[in-house]
Amino acid sequence: MAEINWGNKCWVTTIYLVREDKKVLLTFNKNLSTWIPVGGHIEIGETPEEAILREVLEETGFDFDFLNEPEQFDENRVKIIKPHRIQIEKVPHHNHHMNFVFIGKCKKWHEREENDENEKLRWFSEQELLEEKNQFLESVLDLALKAIKLNN
Repeated sequence: MAEINWGNKCWVTTIYLVREDKKVLLTFNKNLSTWIPVGGHIEIGETPEEAILREVLEETGFDFDFLNEPEQFDENRVKIIKPHRIQIEKVPHHNHHMNFVFIGKCKKWHEREENDENEKLRWFSEQELLEEKNQFLESVLDLALKAIKLNN
């Protein structure tokens, strides 16, 4: 079986989850010292959607819907959800991440201050994102704001 990692590249998936009061969920990554979307590495045999469903459940326990519906194929073909974006990111001490980025709407959540790895979780409003914009990578800020607007 082929490995999911290719030399200096890892396959990952992330999601910008937005709840009905128009707040987006981010987690504080200790290694990067910044706020990023929930997500993680894609395991062997997983599709990006399966990986993000697993990661959200493990990290938060929240239930969500993808913003994009799966493309419809006949029953003999795999249905896929088109990611919002695919990006390649240079990650310090971790090579390059090939990142499938999704946007979703939280259906069910509860107040939770940390994920399963004891990293902070926080819901940000559009105003908070703009007021604290120096705390975010530019790509994270842009996509967090876009996720809020797309979930109206």
